[in-house]
Amino acid sequence: MNFPVIFRFGALLGMVSIASLLMTYMIDLTWMVSRWYFLISIVMIFAAMIMACLEDRRIQGGPYDYGRAVVTAACTGFIGSLILIAFTGFLYNVIDPNLHIQVKEIMMTKMQTILDSPRIDDAAAEKALEEFEQRDFKQDFRALGTAALLYLIMNLLFGLLVGIFVRRKPENPFEA
Repeated sequence: MNFPVIFRFGALLGMVSIASLLMTYMIDLTWMVSRWYFLISIVMIFAAMIMACLEDRRIQGGPYDYGRAVVTAACTGFIGSLILIAFTGFLYNVIDPNLHIQVKEIMMTKMQTILDSPRIDDAAAEKALEEFEQRDFKQDFRALGTAALLYLIMNLLFGLLVGIFVRRKPENPFEA
């Protein structure tokens, strides 16, 4: 495992993620909970993982094992995620302590438009709205810890995918 490569690309992912979060925060909060923001975040994670693995493979030279690729990709993604989680906690608790209320209102509006669909039963829609109103969107240590655990699992799964594409088998199968 090449720790300098993992930390460099993990830090790069974290800084780019913070920049995108700050841009959505300053420009329009509705982007923060949009599908496009989520999709762009996933693309950034994959890009950082692939770049880290390709750099590690270039430095190593020769064959590049699947296991090493998975570990490099997953660790890169997780370091970037930890940086983003730390900044998210700072944003929600220090910079704008009322941000969770605004995000909840935006999500309630989006959920209301989805539940107003004629395909959804009114009783089920009402129950879903009541349950959603009970949720707390504060970013305390429990929520941030849960996010870290979810990012760990997500980055491991993404690392498994990236490893398939960046591995390099030995040219002569009898060398390995």
